[in-house]
Amino acid sequence: MSRFRLMLIVGFAVQPTLAQDPKEEVLTKPFEDRRDQTLLKRVTERTFVHEVAGVGFTVPDGWKEIHPHRLARRIDPRVSTVLGVERGDRDMVASIFWIPMNPGSKLSEWVRDAAPGGEYGEEYETLKAVYGKDRVTIPTKMRHGDFEVYRINITGGPDRGDRYDGALFVFAMENGDKSWLIKARVSFPKGEREHAMEVLNGFSVAPPPRIATEK
Repeated sequence: MSRFRLMLIVGFAVQPTLAQDPKEEVLTKPFEDRRDQTLLKRVTERTFVHEVAGVGFTVPDGWKEIHPHRLARRIDPRVSTVLGVERGDRDMVASIFWIPMNPGSKLSEWVRDAAPGGEYGEEYETLKAVYGKDRVTIPTKMRHGDFEVYRINITGGPDRGDRYDGALFVFAMENGDKSWLIKARVSFPKGEREHAMEVLNGFSVAPPPRIATEK
């Protein structure tokens, strides 16, 4: 199993409301034909905009794009978007997720830095179950640009030993009457933790789409 495939499996494992009965589709045809099915719009060679969520992502210098994916369920017409990026010279790979949240859902249900009832949200609790409590840090909150981001660090893993560590960045975005969970799952060799921030730096608030006017 490839490292990128394993990372996608772990990333989706922390989505209890979306991970049931998944139907994953890899979009390999030219983006002019089918890229819009991921809800991503390429605005420059390296920049994508998820107009529905209102969050864009620019592939950092030194990184390259992996084909976008979509995840949908037969019983749920909503589409979650996954964009992969990798940096070969540092053996780093990341998955970026745009996930529609259920009406009324709050970010604190997914991740928080306080533990009412002894839990830090679905993201932390699932990672703790997969990797073990001693390998997962308690979420920490920070302000990064326009976003209030939670970070969870992961040491090693059940299938990859101690050569690689990881980081999970999570934040929410409200756009119109909808809320979106935005995540970046980064895997890197030990000692490269600071370079995970390159992925977080790629996020930006997208400008509202232009409305065509009649001439």
